Amino acid sequence: MVGFSGPVPGAAGLQLVDGVPLLRPEEQVFAAMLTGFANQQLARNLARTTVEGRENTVKAFAAYGI
Repeated sequence: MVGFSGPVPGAAGLQLVDGVPLLRPEEQVFAAMLTGFANQQLARNLARTTVEGRENTVKAFAAYGI
């Protein structure tokens, strides 16, 4: 994902290595997205507990299978 001045901080593409094939792409991209999501929230000085709660909500939603 590219913003007005380059890659958007927290984008999954910044968490993954270019040119390296993924062994479990769904899991690895999802983990990278969660890492980027957490980094974006922490950059806004949100409490770690808030970030973890939101991350757990996203994981529960993904585990539900939707």
